[in-house]
Amino acid sequence: MSTGKRLAKRSIIGTRVCAPGEDGKYYSGVIHAVKTPASSASESGLSITPKTRYSVRFDTVPGGRPPSPSTEYSDRDLIGPGFGSVTGARLVPGQKVYLTYNGREIQAEVTQHREHLDEVDVVIAPNGQETFCNVIEETNTDMSRSKGSNCRR
Repeated sequence: MSTGKRLAKRSIIGTRVCAPGEDGKYYSGVIHAVKTPASSASESGLSITPKTRYSVRFDTVPGGRPPSPSTEYSDRDLIGPGFGSVTGARLVPGQKVYLTYNGREIQAEVTQHREHLDEVDVVIAPNGQETFCNVIEETNTDMSRSKGSNCRR
């Protein structure tokens, strides 16, 4: 029998997520700590658990300003499996995103996000040409999770 500590079978520790930085852009990282405050009893006697907070260890970003490692997030702030999706996020110009273009996953940069239309314009530069896309549902802030694109030249 092992006496060492190990993660629970369905632990959220190690899940890849994206969290907002000080500049409004989302940065990718891995959940490395979860803080769940103790439950408190409400007036009706029901047990209420306050919001769980998550700590994220961010990937290194050249030229970016990811949040401080001591920043904690609620589940509403995070994008990833078991959390929110990119469709509910406000993307700012300069945000790096990934999408599928001509059958390949590529990196692009947001130029404009029109939330009222559920559209985002991005610039991609395969082979030196610029292309603009405008589909929010098919854009992602983390690599290997994009779905496809409806790009026009």
